[in-house]
Amino acid sequence: MAIVFAIIVVIFSLQNSEITQVVFLFWELSMSRVLVILGSFAIGVLVGILVSLKLPKSQN
Repeated sequence: MAIVFAIIVVIFSLQNSEITQVVFLFWELSMSRVLVILGSFAIGVLVGILVSLKLPKSQN
């Protein structure tokens, strides 16, 4: 299931290859929309992994 979702994200990203402007606080960057999408996806996966490692395991 994760592989299918990752493939969908990659296909979506490749169809959005335009340059976009990213503004965060006082930073302003121009970068490919693909990098923004894939970077956001990677950060989300990393946060999910870190949260799952921190949650206590249930003892069923």
